[in-house]
Order: sequence, then structure tokens, then C-alpha cells
Amino acid sequence: MHFLSTFLICAGYLVDHSINGLLWNETYLKGDLVQVGDLNVYSVGKSTLSFAVIVIYDVRGFNVSQTRVFCDRLASEYSTRVVMPDFFRGGAAPPSGNLSAWVSVAGNWSRVSNDLTSIASWLQKNDSTTRIGLIGFCWGGLQVVRACSNLSSLFFAGVSIHGSSITVTEVGLLKKPMFFIASGTDPALRPNISDAIEQANPLISKQCQYKTYDNMVHGFASARANFSNPANVAAIDDVHLNVINYFTKVLNNPAPFLSMNSQLIFLFVFVSLIFT
Repeated sequence: MHFLSTFLICAGYLVDHSINGLLWNETYLKGDLVQVGDLNVYSVGKSTLSFAVIVIYDVRGFNVSQTRVFCDRLASEYSTRVVMPDFFRGGAAPPSGNLSAWVSVAGNWSRVSNDLTSIASWLQKNDSTTRIGLIGFCWGGLQVVRACSNLSSLFFAGVSIHGSSITVTEVGLLKKPMFFIASGTDPALRPNISDAIEQANPLISKQCQYKTYDNMVHGFASARANFSNPANVAAIDDVHLNVINYFTKVLNNPAPFLSMNSQLIFLFVFVSLIFT
């Protein structure tokens, strides 16, 4: 590291967010396990902005160190509460066999929807949280799409990181904006996904973002993260920066995300005030 950078970090002017390849699992303050109903929840950090993030893991499940480190880092760098519920209730994808059949039972949307509703209610009650964002990996990315469509009153925005099985039909139902992140081995985000959102909801489309890490493979930010690989670490650094910037932008600019009807109502009220 450059001497000046080292000096500034030691002096407290800069924060060194890099992860040591040998100590990657010890870099950030770890969270605790809490019980919410019949759900185990990994919870880390404390919100200073009445804002929290729910993370939906990939098919490898709840006990993956790399995914938990993602939560730890996000909570530390964004100064917010991050929670990751155990949607599979102790399970994880089998190493062989019919993965789709397993997911359809262990992670069906009806159960996930109920779990997300319970966790959102718990955060609002116990953390005075008023705004909740979502981040999902792989299978979790699809659940974020569904939540931003079917549970849009609970969440203000979502992020899909190397999401799987995301279709044009699903994204066409979005009611809240999303940031889609893919690896070089994932299906292309443009033009299929971006065009489908634009055609279905131009207002939401303008607030969606897309980024592909061409030199990364599926899972690079969660279960397959390799902190001994400098390129992988650099990509994860960039993911965190982009995710934080995206959530911050949406939080600071809520007006564009109002429905068209809401905007017309505000316009009507504004005009009425002018002429009264």
C-alpha cells in the first residue's frame, strides 16, 4: 500500500476496506443468531438511518461463511442493520439430484413470501425501520424480483446478484426498482431483461441499473467467493460500492418511484394551491 494511504488510514482519514486473503472471515464484526417465529435469522449491525436490508441467500443455504461476510461488510460499511433469514430452515441444495424439484418445495414462493412479511414486520416493530431493501443471490435474486412485484408495499428497492431463473415475465411485474448484477457466465441482462422492464413499466425502468462482471463466474459474490483471488476481491469491492450507492440514490430520491397516479395527485394539489 502507498505510504500516504497507509498514513491517512492510521490517522483515521481513510478507511481501508480491503480484505486480507488469509483473514477474510475475520475482517468485519460478526452478527448473532436470533429467532423470529420459527425462523433462525443472522442479524448484524444497527441502523442509524431507519433503514435495513434483508439478504436472501443462494441455494447453498444459511451456513455459508462467504455470504455471511457479505452481510457483515454491508452492515459495517453502510452503518445499517442487515438480516439474513434461514428460508430453507437448516437445509441446502443437495449435491446431486433434481435441484428444481428440491427448490420448489424448500423455497417455494408462498413460504418465502410469508417469511419476508414476518421479517419486515419484525424489523419495523423492533428496529423502528421505515425503509427496507432487499439483496438476493442466485435463487435469492429471483425471490427479490418477486418481492419487488408482489410485496412492493414492504420494500423500496431490490438488488439481484447473479440471480438465476429470472424471466422476462417475472421482471415485467416489477413495482419497485432493482439493480441487476451478473457474472460473465450468467444470462445476459441486456437486452432481454432491461427491455422487458422498459416495455412493462417505463417509470420503474428508468430507475433500474445493470452491471455485468465479465471476468467473474456465477456465485462470485457469495458461496463461490474466493478471497485469495485478487480479481474476485476487486469485483466484490466494486459490488459493495455499487450496491451502497444504489440504495443511497433511491433513498435520497424517492419521488421518481411514486406511481403515476400518485404523481398526478401531487400535481393536481400543487396546481390547486397556485390558483387558490
